[in-house]
Amino acid sequence: MNDDGTMARLPDLVTFAQHHGLKVGTIADLIAYRRKYDHFINRAIETEMESVHGGTWKLYVYINTLEYAEHIALVKGDPSGPEPALVRMHAINVFDDLLAVKGGQSGILAHSMQAIAEAGRGVVVLIRNTKATYVSDMLMRKSPTPDDHGHRLKEYGVGAQILLDLGVKSMTLLTNSVGRKVVALEGYGLHIAGTRAVLAGEG
Repeated sequence: MNDDGTMARLPDLVTFAQHHGLKVGTIADLIAYRRKYDHFINRAIETEMESVHGGTWKLYVYINTLEYAEHIALVKGDPSGPEPALVRMHAINVFDDLLAVKGGQSGILAHSMQAIAEAGRGVVVLIRNTKATYVSDMLMRKSPTPDDHGHRLKEYGVGAQILLDLGVKSMTLLTNSVGRKVVALEGYGLHIAGTRAVLAGEG
């Protein structure tokens, strides 16, 4: 906190640290450290699949070795290279993605796949939350809790390792949270060139 009671931001913290001879570590610094020393996502399966949403996709299954979970990456074209690739980071929700309940994010996965198929190049990363239940999925749709932000950062960290394995360097993020800075991706050295809305509602 600043002396006037307002929340201290990074410039305030840097000034405070310099005055007291302290070091400042940012979230990006922490992610960079973990990127260098923590590698807990392993590619397990590579195959192809045909979908009604965009035709043929390369499908990769990744395993989180820290807390066992299987995640999927759907790839169109070659997502590596300097030009931004379309990327959708998608936390699976049974009510939205399987039951297509109206409202929320229902349909956003299909629209993302279609957008990437039309572009001919991009990645959909499907993140499976190991602690998710039918009850938590339903509550998440109605009223996200403060704890959900922590889960989202964790999901982006998992997704970042998957994107790096696929050779992604720069991306246009498919999200309806346009303008939100995703430090958990940029901290891994992934460049977000911009964002693109998919559907109305939360993304």
